[in-house]
Amino acid sequence: MEKNFFNKTLNFLKKEGFYLILFICLCIVATVAALTVKNNKHTNNTPAQQSSSVQQKENKETAKAGNESSLNYDNALQVKKNTKSEIVVPKNNNSSQGVSSSVTTSFQKPVDGTLARAYSEDPVFWESTSSYRPNLGYDIKADLGKPVLAVADGKVEEVNAATQDGVEIVINHQNGIKTVYSNLDPKVKVTKGQVVTKGTAIGVVGKSTLRSAYEKYGDHLHFAILKGKDFVDPSKYLKY
Repeated sequence: MEKNFFNKTLNFLKKEGFYLILFICLCIVATVAALTVKNNKHTNNTPAQQSSSVQQKENKETAKAGNESSLNYDNALQVKKNTKSEIVVPKNNNSSQGVSSSVTTSFQKPVDGTLARAYSEDPVFWESTSSYRPNLGYDIKADLGKPVLAVADGKVEEVNAATQDGVEIVINHQNGIKTVYSNLDPKVKVTKGQVVTKGTAIGVVGKSTLRSAYEKYGDHLHFAILKGKDFVDPSKYLKY
């Protein structure tokens, strides 16, 4: 029995031995090739990964440095702007105050005369109309024909002959202040839009008023000052 098995095995190897050996060789070659490819892949990936890691680290450091540089630059600009603002703003404010001060303290008298009735926001009695009402300006006693002068530099804004205070001239002094000259003679010496300087003769004292034509103090110039839209006491700007 054993001899027959041995003979069959030997006959099989004689017939199929070439193919068996060829199969074994192919397996060995495939195994060697697989191991070689795996080793090569590991060897190639390791430097690439290291290079990629190094590059990423360098990029992060560069970006960080760039952000720090940008932040410092912006802060430097901010400090410069703040410093400039602190220097310029007070300078402008002082300049504005200087102009306002020079205008409001340099008014000259609009006419030679004496103060007949002072500014009053409270009603006072008027003989001309037998009524009580405020006097929102100065009534300055002066002779007929007395020259009336611009109290400061400015521009003639109105020349009006149809007011209850008579012929009237309004001068805008371009700083929020206007001056009003009333009870003038109709033959005024300026026109609307004309630029005048301090001391310019704009007209003469007349007798054109309706509201104060019969006051005891007689001929006079009615002089008023507007600050914005409100009348203010002329004593803040000139003295009689």
